[in-house]
Amino acid sequence: MPTRGKNGLASLILCSASFLAFLLPGPAARASGQPSVVHHDLSVRLHPERHSLAGMDTLTVRTGGEQTLSFTLSATAEVEKVTAGGKEIPFTFAGGSLRVVLAPETAGRGKLSLAVKYRASFRDRVPEGPVDTGDPGYGVRGTIRERGTFLGGDAGWYPDLPGSRATFRVLVEAPPGYESVTAGRRIRRGTSGGVTRSEWETRESPGGLSLSAGPYRVREKRSGGIVLSTYFYPETYALSEPYLRAVERFLDLYRGLLGPYPFEKFAVVENFFPTGYGFPSYTLLGSTVVRLPFIVETSLGHEVAHSWFGNGVRADYDRGNWSEGLTTYVADYLYKERSSAEEGREYRLKILRDYSTLVPRGGGFPLASFSGRDSPASQAIGYGKGAMVFHMARRLAGDDAFWNGLRDVVREKMFREATWGDFAQAIGRESGIDLSPFFRQWVERGGAPVIALSGVTAERDGKGWRVSGRVVQEKPYFDLRVPMRLVTEGGKIDTVLDLSGGEAPFSFSAEANPRTLLLDPETDLFRRLDPSEIPPTVNAIRGSTDLLVVAARGVPDDIRDSSNLLLAGLGKEQTAILREEETPPSRLAGHDVLFLGIPKGNGYLPPLPEELSLSPTRFALGGERFDSPGDSLFVVLPHPAGGGRVTALFLPFSAEAASLAARKIPHYGKYSYLAFSEGKNRAKGTWPPLSSPATHEFPGGTASP
Repeated sequence: MPTRGKNGLASLILCSASFLAFLLPGPAARASGQPSVVHHDLSVRLHPERHSLAGMDTLTVRTGGEQTLSFTLSATAEVEKVTAGGKEIPFTFAGGSLRVVLAPETAGRGKLSLAVKYRASFRDRVPEGPVDTGDPGYGVRGTIRERGTFLGGDAGWYPDLPGSRATFRVLVEAPPGYESVTAGRRIRRGTSGGVTRSEWETRESPGGLSLSAGPYRVREKRSGGIVLSTYFYPETYALSEPYLRAVERFLDLYRGLLGPYPFEKFAVVENFFPTGYGFPSYTLLGSTVVRLPFIVETSLGHEVAHSWFGNGVRADYDRGNWSEGLTTYVADYLYKERSSAEEGREYRLKILRDYSTLVPRGGGFPLASFSGRDSPASQAIGYGKGAMVFHMARRLAGDDAFWNGLRDVVREKMFREATWGDFAQAIGRESGIDLSPFFRQWVERGGAPVIALSGVTAERDGKGWRVSGRVVQEKPYFDLRVPMRLVTEGGKIDTVLDLSGGEAPFSFSAEANPRTLLLDPETDLFRRLDPSEIPPTVNAIRGSTDLLVVAARGVPDDIRDSSNLLLAGLGKEQTAILREEETPPSRLAGHDVLFLGIPKGNGYLPPLPEELSLSPTRFALGGERFDSPGDSLFVVLPHPAGGGRVTALFLPFSAEAASLAARKIPHYGKYSYLAFSEGKNRAKGTWPPLSSPATHEFPGGTASP
């Protein structure tokens, strides 16, 4: 992920098996004449056993004529002295603000070298076995430990003037074997005199600089002039070669699609707590993430793609973070599309289902307001809706114009900030289409269109058929180009309908008998799905704004207590647990419901699908029986009262089974049912949707779209 906003691999992995994040650098470079740091010549000595560092930063500063400069530095720091031109100068330090007073003649020079000697401790608590991934960073900004060090760009581990766009030269010293990595090119690395040293240099400003360190084993190779490396713990070192091969493959892919790789290296760094951060020229993955077998084929590519979008071409956060949507589109989505057209369609459908489930009707901020992921709903907007906007732009412009436009932005904006408008201009220029109105609508407006078929008829027309009707749209109206498909006994007829108001008529002529009429048959249009189009899934519980949690009569206290982990993972830890005895079925109407255990009374659960049977001591899915103490079930069904609500059931057969499954369930958001044994998933699936106002079946049967 890029260096600002909350992102990706951690997100992608812990919350769908999805969870990446990244940190906030300063805002855009200060206006001309304002004080700023131009360059840091920084030396730090890490003391992991004391959770601290000793630093000396020689800053090249543009004073802007100001006599008093206010630098940010961790509130835990102790500043020993500040010098200018080799002479100590007065300063004050309190509350994380280092105020330096310059003599008038010094400030008047406009540019000076200032040295700050300091010490600081970093002890942020790191998560152990986290279940709630709403904040993928877990609040960790800076921590120094023997197992590892993470110092984020916003941790205040070096003095800085907010808004600066400085370059860095960084020397890191640490105990022997304690390797360090940061942005930029490594100048030297080695161990002597009981100290391991590495020195780094950035040719461009990385924004906020982050540092990672630990008792790593380092492996390297060169590819096309780029140094590829892994910084893994000894127990994970065997995975280095697969990771290096995968990075090389992804770099080749994106060099072909987007142009030259913009950095001197790409490193995959293992972290000692669960993260998935992306920084200029490296990614930081938690140990649990590194070990997941699918990472090297999918989510790692998302981080490599951020080298072009997010860490290379940077988002103007004041006008919306486009980088997550675009990176999702050219990575996670593109891999599915390249595998098969059907997998691409399923990925787009998942985006629509997630948005429609997690973002309430009438809610949802515009993409212009998205800065980073801090909840499932914000992820559905910034990543999902953002990806669909680029997909729709690609369909409007055509493949060649779309990819040429992206390359234009990369060439023109590398290491500078770009906006949604820059993509509209570049793709529009390549296609000869004015895409500004399209991007304004989809970026500056919140929400999603709601459309349906209405008044569909089929009449004989000579030897053929005339199929007609209307496409209707709920307010507020969007300007849409709606793909439509009529499936007949003789084949498929496709058209596009322009819809800008409440409704638009359509008419098809067909020689063969009509069988099915579909709106948006390939899921190419971003829209809010009707509840009937969305199978009940785990995400319906995560996204619920009015959830009731009910403990069934007779559920043991230890299982009930263990279920609190599940509520925390679903982001519902503040939801009270009611008792079945005090919650009649009539009270559940108008609410989504999560039952802990099987309710004893009637009217609580809907009829069960044929594939599912259950009792207090066993359940079966698709004929497979589960009745061991380590087994557990999580299933989501339609609410017995209807209305688009859902009813979920959590049925663990022991407190231990409840705890193990509770940590996993939130990561399976798109599924309707999950079976676990000893915490390992053994069965999962999604119920088919019931119907759709975007589909009309004619007498004679259904047909594939």
